[in-house]
Amino acid sequence: MYDLNDWLSKPPKYTTFRINILRQFEHENLKKFLLKQSKELNCAENIPNFYLLRPDCLVIEQWPNDLKLEKGAKHVVVDALCAAAVLRGAHVFAPGVMGVPSGSQKGDIVDIYGDITGQCKRGLKVGYDGKKQYVGTGILKMTRNDLFENGVQPSGIAVHTLLPASRLPVINETLYPKGAILLQNLPSIVCGWVVNAQPNEVILDMCAAPGNKTTHLAEMSNNEAIIIALDKTQQKVAAIKNNYENHGITCINAYAFDSTKCFSEKSNGIDLGPPFPSNSFDKILLDAPCSGLGQRPQLLNKMTPKMLQSYKFVQRKLLKSAVEVLKVGGKLTYSTCTVTEDENEGIVSWALEMFPCLSLVSAEPLLGGPGLPNCGLTEQQRAMVQRFNPTDDSLRIVDPIYKDTIGFFIAQFIKTNPLQFSL
Repeated sequence: MYDLNDWLSKPPKYTTFRINILRQFEHENLKKFLLKQSKELNCAENIPNFYLLRPDCLVIEQWPNDLKLEKGAKHVVVDALCAAAVLRGAHVFAPGVMGVPSGSQKGDIVDIYGDITGQCKRGLKVGYDGKKQYVGTGILKMTRNDLFENGVQPSGIAVHTLLPASRLPVINETLYPKGAILLQNLPSIVCGWVVNAQPNEVILDMCAAPGNKTTHLAEMSNNEAIIIALDKTQQKVAAIKNNYENHGITCINAYAFDSTKCFSEKSNGIDLGPPFPSNSFDKILLDAPCSGLGQRPQLLNKMTPKMLQSYKFVQRKLLKSAVEVLKVGGKLTYSTCTVTEDENEGIVSWALEMFPCLSLVSAEPLLGGPGLPNCGLTEQQRAMVQRFNPTDDSLRIVDPIYKDTIGFFIAQFIKTNPLQFSL
């Protein structure tokens, strides 16, 4: 029997990048970068293993087990979110720093500790006595004055991470032109494979910011699908546009719009943007707002029961709108980055009950485990969805790489006939 909380508290043992298949990917650049790092870490050119899982998915494994790095004499304290990012192979950026010892100088080798209770006060000068976790060692790039004492919100890299405690490589995306590679969790990449965007399909991405899955769909279609991306604010839409422009994509149109209201009987078509009439889209991706409890590692969780209960209501509203604008014969892919039954199997069960026009289909490629037992789905339906977390279930053999990733859920529906009623 696995311990889900223990699993969630640890980072995966590899990093994944999505490769833009519209551009050329040079393996040699990455190899040279890792060789340079190996010399800095005195690793005798024994670099981490890396390979393409699929043409659009790069996997980079940990540094060797015997790699040791002498710890620094000084401790930098960062917030829990920043600490989790360091464990995934990130540098420490200035907004995440909570405390730096007095007398620290740029260039000092420092140990990075995460404040995992959220009790450290920003600007701490002395050692932090609260509960903390060592997450890595790096080179200090900003002084206390840069971070706390000049009256300006700092930005940029405060600590250049040399080696996270997880031994995951710290990869510099500037090795490649903008939009050539993108840091993305493996199940999020799988979600794009499930949608399987094709040229000339009309596709809606309902909650699209920052546009990582949206650009994946465009690339899968060879930039030849017709993709509409929605999110609620202009700021989020700006992020989507920046993303697809960096990727050299022209088949996406992004709009600031509430997707719970994206259906209207009075709409004349999709060309002018939302809202849309019924039967508008061949495929819809609903990567729904969720509690995010599948993110790894989770060092601090402030989710309350009331907050947790709120997500399913938004998810239901979004799903209703999706069913309205989906074409008969069209496919709706539903996903979350959480592990709760209410937001996953519970939503699937609710949708099948409320919308007789929907049928559950196999969310292929089935790379994660099946749905939870005793969750309102039949054994056949459990086998059609996929969950990314450790599982004791024998319904499906899962490659270990798809178990050691973030918690995630994917289901896919087909609309078999017109929607006959509104809720």
